[in-house]
Amino acid sequence: MRDFLLVFIGGGLGSVLRFIFNRLIPDGSFPYSTLTVNMVGSFLIGIIIGYLISNNMLKSDYYYFLIIGICGGLTTFSAFSLETLNLLRSNDLLNSILYILTSVFFCIVLAYAGFTLINKILN
Repeated sequence: MRDFLLVFIGGGLGSVLRFIFNRLIPDGSFPYSTLTVNMVGSFLIGIIIGYLISNNMLKSDYYYFLIIGICGGLTTFSAFSLETLNLLRSNDLLNSILYILTSVFFCIVLAYAGFTLINKILN
């Protein structure tokens, strides 16, 4: 039951953070706010998972609260999918492709960068 509570609280905090990013970063014709939260979340996941693995805390309360809760609430694949669909529906093929490639590439690179950074700091 404790795990559910940690995910619930962390998810709420992550969703509020995403809401703040959406308010602070205007989208216009390109979904910059979702791209930003997904990139920030990917970098944080890399840092957090690297730290948790290094300290043998992979399935700890921190994992449930920070990774599943906060980062899960902050990042959003469903919004990414909807925004890509909206770009496609408006016949904006160039921005659709750019958004997909940018999101996938940079989120993976940033997750790796966060993981690598925390390992260099801890070792």
